[in-house]
Amino acid sequence: MARPVTLVSVAALAHLLPSVVVLGQWSPWRAAPAGLARWRGPDADKVALTFDDGPVAGQTERVLDELDRLGVRATFFCLGELVRLAPSLTQEIHRRGHQVEVHGYRHRSHLAMTPGAVGHDLRTALDELDRVGVTPRWFRPPYGHVTSASMWHARHHGLGVVLWSGMGREWSAPDAAAVARRVRRRLDAGSIVLLHDTEASNPSGSLERVLGALPLITDELARRSWRAVTLDELVRPP
Repeated sequence: MARPVTLVSVAALAHLLPSVVVLGQWSPWRAAPAGLARWRGPDADKVALTFDDGPVAGQTERVLDELDRLGVRATFFCLGELVRLAPSLTQEIHRRGHQVEVHGYRHRSHLAMTPGAVGHDLRTALDELDRVGVTPRWFRPPYGHVTSASMWHARHHGLGVVLWSGMGREWSAPDAAAVARRVRRRLDAGSIVLLHDTEASNPSGSLERVLGALPLITDELARRSWRAVTLDELVRPP
């Protein structure tokens, strides 16, 4: 005889089911219904370059310097525990004209966390960013793992959940050219591109490949007459 569905199993399913939104990066969709998640901006001659997992002293500055050299503004999704260790670096990202958003406090998958833990992690991260004078408008959960708690707590704090339409996967790329090719394959008008400004969660050598790929990516944008902009310039904030 089949066991009855329990309230616990229903609750678990409701918690985990939204994780499928990560599949949106392989679809033509730009956003989920009701603004629950976003993978792309409007169909326009603009692309948002975004960076996850920082800031880390000695690494994030190198990305900032390269973006300055290229004349490009980007969006950085920062981890609260790293903001706490490098508050002035977080402020420097903002001073240089880039956008600072929230990536959670620790780099942990929400699929392995209880709803309460997800809420505590996000609140703690927002507190750290508030201490350095930053008020985020967007939230990207680590690994892009979105649960019902991710969505609920983001909405509670007035944040939009944003993922990506293409990534460089620099941790597994053989060189910078391969990172750029991966980005180009998923590049379309309104793309949100995921890269990383640190090796905090990636293997050694990843950062060098990102730095080498950036001029190749911006050259491709110039060839298409597209601009690299911050996320708020691409999409109206929630």
